[in-house]
Amino acid sequence: MKKTALLLTAGLVLSACGQTEESHEGHTKSASVEPVEVNLTVPDKGKADQKVTLQAKVTQADKAIKADEVIFEIIKDGNSDDSVKKTVKETEDGIYKLDYTFKDDGSYKVISHVTAKSQHTMPDQTIVVGQGGHTHAHHEGTIHVMPITAEKDKETMVTVHVEDERGRAKSDAMTRLEVKQPDGKVRWIDLTEKEAGTYEGTAVFKQSGTYEVTGHAEDKEGFHVHTETMFTVK
Repeated sequence: MKKTALLLTAGLVLSACGQTEESHEGHTKSASVEPVEVNLTVPDKGKADQKVTLQAKVTQADKAIKADEVIFEIIKDGNSDDSVKKTVKETEDGIYKLDYTFKDDGSYKVISHVTAKSQHTMPDQTIVVGQGGHTHAHHEGTIHVMPITAEKDKETMVTVHVEDERGRAKSDAMTRLEVKQPDGKVRWIDLTEKEAGTYEGTAVFKQSGTYEVTGHAEDKEGFHVHTETMFTVK
């Protein structure tokens, strides 16, 4: 099965129509950014202990491009605690592949986190292995912490996407990051919803080294998901 997603431009301020206008010598000019597209290919079905190929093709203006980073995240039965992340390299122009063997039967969501041309996207597909599996009620839904690139003592934007059990943007969730610093101390970063399912915040990281991050999202109706990741400050 194939799925194409458009990347949201990060670091650029776009108008509602995706263009900026500026006046120059009495004339108005428009500038637009070509969106990066990711075509994710994941088999509908598979068998335990048999290798399958997961593929993401990255293009811009119908031309293959090299991404800055591609990570495949694999989540079993909707349980974000049972998540595997694999960084993959380009195998040919714009093509990123991961040969992966699923050890157990279950329903697996495959998410390709792609960063390219200052844009980021995370299209996903589901593969059913063997007889499938069951979703853990406590962990219905998913939370994704976008890759964090931070410099010491500089304000950094952090972004999280939250989805419900049907893969729809989850609004009105209490969302925050639990950050374990290199010295072992833990701090919390509260996030604010900027648009449906997208939560953002800022932080200044004062220590060099590796930070461990757990993203949490919950609401009063029992929704509660979390995921873990890491990043390094130089």
